[in-house]
Amino acid sequence: MISLARSLPASGTEARAVLNGLVGDVLAEQGSSFAVPLTFHDGSGEELPLDPERLRAALPDATRRLVVFVHGLMSSDSVWRLGRQPSYGESLARDRGVTPVYVRYNTGRHISTNGRELAAMLQALVRAWPCPVDEVDLVGHSMGGLVIRSACHYGRHRATLRDRLRRRGPWPAKVRRVVLLGVPNGGAGLEVVANLTSLALWSLPIPVTRLIGLGLDRRSAGIKDLRWGSVLDEDWVERDPGGTERHPRHPVHVPRHADYLLVAGSLTAQLDADRPPMVNRLLGDALVTASSAHGVLGADEPALFRKATVRLCPGVNHVALANRPEVYEEITSWW
Repeated sequence: MISLARSLPASGTEARAVLNGLVGDVLAEQGSSFAVPLTFHDGSGEELPLDPERLRAALPDATRRLVVFVHGLMSSDSVWRLGRQPSYGESLARDRGVTPVYVRYNTGRHISTNGRELAAMLQALVRAWPCPVDEVDLVGHSMGGLVIRSACHYGRHRATLRDRLRRRGPWPAKVRRVVLLGVPNGGAGLEVVANLTSLALWSLPIPVTRLIGLGLDRRSAGIKDLRWGSVLDEDWVERDPGGTERHPRHPVHVPRHADYLLVAGSLTAQLDADRPPMVNRLLGDALVTASSAHGVLGADEPALFRKATVRLCPGVNHVALANRPEVYEEITSWW
């Protein structure tokens, strides 16, 4: 694994992101320099410092409203800049007067581990922001949406006494909008398939098949968390990572005054709302089904988001949800 990491080009941000998605938990445990740290970046990909003076110099036109973008598995902040059209951040800055900030992180770690760290980092960002922050908006793609939900849960008590004296309470109290794009809130079907395949391979008394099963089992903690959309420590601590049954969900605390927009994609270009095609129900946007993206868990469980606005974008696959004009139209019209 380390030899594989060393074979990557030094400037290969995307290659490093893929490696972290696959085995980033191990890289972090070993203290490897290839493990991606959680950092904030501007629209050009430059890292933003958390020192107030340096941050002011980096963002001279910062507004009192910031929108934070969090990418998905095996990805980086460059996913928001795919295609020739402006990124969502650039468009929202132009149309809604917000200042975009992009998160880069190790997607192989547990989602709750990244959520805890993002919660602390956002508190530090709000503290260092060049002007008082009136509003925080959050946009997550794929796994990034789960990290956002985790961060909101763990960020409720992040403010220090100094923050409170300066009227800078916990940052989740400032969250007004949360946009989740192709987020496996109810779990990711392909991770379920990978888990079941591993179990089947291990059940055969054949060395070759068991070796393949071992390779599947070595997928990162972050990937395994996608199976059921796990966002809290309690969702995985002292639980069998290869279990095939969903455990009872732990309550996830969300900002009380925030509105939610849940956007799902689909492989089919035309959709009948009453009778969705079988391919859409089974594969959704190729990785996440519409029901999972909309937080619908089943007839015997309540929906995760009671008052959210839901949208379905026909013909938009999972990756394309991060930068397509029709998706931005849904975001800005709801905004």
